[in-house]
Amino acid sequence: MLCVRAPGRVNLIGEHTDYNDGYVLPVAISLETRVYARPREDTRCVLYSDTLDEQAEFDLSAIPEPAQLPSGFVRYVAGVAWALQQHTGGALTGIDATVCSDLPLGAGLSSSAALEAAFAVLWNTLNELHLDRLTLAQLCQRAEHRYAGVQCGLMDQAASLLSEAGHALFLDTRTLFTQSVPLPPDWAIVVADTGKPRALAESEYNLRRAQCEAAVGKLRVILGEEVNALRDVSPEQAALYLPLITEPARRRARHVIGENARVLEFLTALRHADAPRVRSLMLASHASLRDDYEVSCAELDAMVEACMGAGAIGARMTGAGFGGACIALVEKAHAEKFLRDAERRYQSQATFEPRFWVCEAVGGASGC
Repeated sequence: MLCVRAPGRVNLIGEHTDYNDGYVLPVAISLETRVYARPREDTRCVLYSDTLDEQAEFDLSAIPEPAQLPSGFVRYVAGVAWALQQHTGGALTGIDATVCSDLPLGAGLSSSAALEAAFAVLWNTLNELHLDRLTLAQLCQRAEHRYAGVQCGLMDQAASLLSEAGHALFLDTRTLFTQSVPLPPDWAIVVADTGKPRALAESEYNLRRAQCEAAVGKLRVILGEEVNALRDVSPEQAALYLPLITEPARRRARHVIGENARVLEFLTALRHADAPRVRSLMLASHASLRDDYEVSCAELDAMVEACMGAGAIGARMTGAGFGGACIALVEKAHAEKFLRDAERRYQSQATFEPRFWVCEAVGGASGC
């Protein structure tokens, strides 16, 4: 019996920047997916999700096209198998596998990336593929593009595979440079789930990506120079030239360009445990996601307000948006009082039942 664990993630700052060649700063958290698997003598994969109470199977010798598979967790697993076999040119080992998870579904904590990472590490170990973690993350990203139809960036998979305990993971999604950034030891990470499912997240996610690409095309013409992604546009250029772009592409671009700058500022603030600057940057990020990128909702806004009113160092929505969770940084000494106050404040404004988790920053996917 093999066991592999893979963590979910929250993003401290750098939202919707990863598919724009930008910067991100996620943290792998102590909510995770586990896969228990036995190798088979044939090429079948028989899968059971304990979380969903669902069973599915497919054959590795003829992995079905995405549309031929039922929607749900099996598509992610089949996608990882497809990507690994495409990359290595070899056949993977069939498995009987059970999936267990304490990651809440639909909360924006990358349960899908954790599922992908767990199976990638499982087959990497079982078949002795010797693929490095960055390659595994890229193959999981390909799997999600092809089998889930979500044109995601690399952040979620990288966070689940490359993170170091006690640290955030800075990732430059263009160069793929990574750096572990230590978290202040007296700060806690609180995931604050609004209880509202992420309606429209996938369709709106792909639309935002298309709007960013449209902005890049306009800016390339205006600037008369090579602009391959919004990463290539400075805040100074944005101030001058974004007014020439039509809505909504203008505001989408303004968010991404500003968010990249905020990530770089946040690195310095985090290293110095500069609470006022961290607070300012997290709130500015949330306001930009609400007003310019338009991926927040009333419940996410209410949760940020509740967290700040309860004494958080900083708070913002995390994930694709349209529901799901917020992240708050809180002084550990005040965490219990914060949880009581934040829940009370949120419930006075919203109809959904919130959930809170105080999380540790953990290492990437591994055997268990």
